[in-house]
Amino acid sequence: MKIGFGLMLPVLLVLCCTCAVTQTDTGAGDTGAPTQPGPKPAYTYPDATPSLDFLNGAVENSSITLGIGAGVSYQSYGYSNTANGSQDRVLFHIAPSIKIQQYFPRLSWNFSYAGGWQTYTHPSHVNTGNDNLFSQNASAGILWQMARRWQLSAKDTFVYSANPFDSYVTVLGTPTMNNPNPTSYYPLTRFTTNSGVLALTDQLSKADTLAFTGTANLRRTSTYNQVTSVPFYNLVSYGGLASYAHRFSPRLTLGANYDYNSLDFGHGQQRSGIQSMQMTVDYLLRPNLSISGWVGPQYTATKTVVGIPIFGQIFYFTQHSSLWTTSAGVNVGWQSLRNSVRAGYSHQVQDGGGYIATSQVNSVNGSYRRMLTAKLDGLLSGTYYHNASTTESSRTYSNYYINAGLNYKFTKSLNAIAQYTYSELQKSKAFVLGSPGYTDNIVGVTVNYSWTHPLGR
Repeated sequence: MKIGFGLMLPVLLVLCCTCAVTQTDTGAGDTGAPTQPGPKPAYTYPDATPSLDFLNGAVENSSITLGIGAGVSYQSYGYSNTANGSQDRVLFHIAPSIKIQQYFPRLSWNFSYAGGWQTYTHPSHVNTGNDNLFSQNASAGILWQMARRWQLSAKDTFVYSANPFDSYVTVLGTPTMNNPNPTSYYPLTRFTTNSGVLALTDQLSKADTLAFTGTANLRRTSTYNQVTSVPFYNLVSYGGLASYAHRFSPRLTLGANYDYNSLDFGHGQQRSGIQSMQMTVDYLLRPNLSISGWVGPQYTATKTVVGIPIFGQIFYFTQHSSLWTTSAGVNVGWQSLRNSVRAGYSHQVQDGGGYIATSQVNSVNGSYRRMLTAKLDGLLSGTYYHNASTTESSRTYSNYYINAGLNYKFTKSLNAIAQYTYSELQKSKAFVLGSPGYTDNIVGVTVNYSWTHPLGR
C-alpha cells in the first residue's frame, strides 16, 4: 500500500475525520517583528500551556527561505541476549531545504520541503545492506478565515528518514494532550510517517467555542536487522473529534468532547475502534502557570486475525474483543523570562508504538528548558511509557527516554544544535521473536544555514 504526500491533503479536505493532533509551525524571526494582518489561529482545545519557543516568538513576514543542514550522529547500542552484542553506527546526513509562506488578510499558507542524503558507516564492520538513503521531509498547510466566526485550518506532514533525531521520541520537545500517541524508536530503523489534520472552528461567542477536528495517519517501518529486531506493526489510522469549550473567566475554561479513532495494524492483522467521551478543564493558576486535565469513559472494540498451525498448515480465524476503560490525563506548564517547565501524565487506550498494536498506555513526561544566553538555549527532558496489549495482557513493554540538547544561534541565518538521547526498552517474555530489549546512546551535531527573502503581496 502506497500513500503519497501529494494525495493526503486533498483527501483530508473531503474526509473530516480523526483523532485530534495539534500541529505547530515555528519559524525564525526577530523579536519585535510586525504581526501579520492575516487570520490568527483560533482557540485550540485544550493546549493552554505556555510556548517553549524563546528565539522565534515573532511571526515572520511572507517570505521564501532557502537553507541547508548537515550533521553527524553516533549510535552505540546493544541488544540483550543476542550474538551480535553491542553494535555502533555513524550516520552522516545533508539536506537542502525550501520554505514558502504567505499571508493575506483572510488566508495564510505555507509549504516546506527538505530532501537529502543519509549514509551509515560501520565501525564494528557489520554491513546491513541498507546504508544509503534519500531522506524526505515535506509539509504544507493553510489557515483560512472563512467568515467572522468560522475558521478552517489544514496541515499535512510527510517524513521518510533513518536519522534517529528525526523520530518522535528524540525531538526537542514533549508531547501534549492533543498529540499523545507514543511512537517507539528502534535502533537503525528506516521509518515513513504521513500525518494530516483538518480543523473547523466556530467561535460561537467570546466565551464559547465549537470545534470539529479530523486527522489521517500512516506509519511504515523497516528494520535493518530482522534477526535482532521484532517486526513493527505498520499503522493506518483515522478518526474525528467534536469538542465544545466555555470560558467562565479569564482563568477557567471547561469543556466536553467526543472522540473516535480507528486503528488498522498490518493491513487488517488487527483493527480497533476507540470511542471516548471526556470532560476537560483548563485553569490558569498564575499568569505564568497553567494546568489542564481530562477524564472520561473509553470503549474499545477490536478484531484480531489469529493464525494457528495444524498439521503443517496455518489456519486463520477472527477473534473479537471489547473493553471499557477510563481515559484520563493532566498537563502542567510554567514559564518565566528564561525558564520553562512542562510535565504531563496520561492513561488511555491508543497505538502501542509499533511493538504491539492496540494498547493500554501509561505515559509520564517532563521537560525543562532554559534560555542560557540571548543566543543559547538548552533542553532536558524525560519520557516513560508502559504499554500493555488490550488483547493479550501478558504482552507488555516499557520505554525510557532521556533527551538533552543545546541550540546556539550564531547569526540570524546560522545555528548549531547538539543533542544526546538515551533510550532503553524492556519487553515481557510473551514476545517470542527478537531480543528482550536494548539500550541505545545517541549523540548528534547539526549545523543549519538559511537565507530568507520577503515575498511581495
